[in-house]
Amino acid sequence: MDGFDPESLKNVAAACPGFQARATARALTRYYNACFKPLGLTAEQFSLLVGIGADEGATVVGLAEQAGVDPTTLSRNVLNLENRKLVCATGGRGRAGKQLALTSSGHQLLTDAFPVWNAARAELAEQIGEDKLCTALQAMAKLAEAADFPAT
Repeated sequence: MDGFDPESLKNVAAACPGFQARATARALTRYYNACFKPLGLTAEQFSLLVGIGADEGATVVGLAEQAGVDPTTLSRNVLNLENRKLVCATGGRGRAGKQLALTSSGHQLLTDAFPVWNAARAELAEQIGEDKLCTALQAMAKLAEAADFPAT
């Protein structure tokens, strides 16, 4: 291929924010999954329970927009939580109409999971420093905002 330099590809992992963000997200997911495992909870389920608990009555579409994920994928995860009796969906029809709320079991699991999350976050802060963790969070938010614009 003309103009194709395999050597230049070696720097992509270090230079590409998207590549690094996905690798970081996978590492953090593995980390939090291990932390939440004794509770029978995954990092994704914890995030979803937090989102529903913070905005009782939210819809799948609304939560998907906030999280930047596909509503179809999120609805499957909500169904899993419904089957476990952690979340209930009422009113409306479809992903845009049903309002989500935590059940008493969902509230209890979130209450049990919050100290685990807090300890896990504290461990990360211990590993890299609270200032660096806060800086990383701010940088990720700015990257997400910057990436939300269409490419030119």
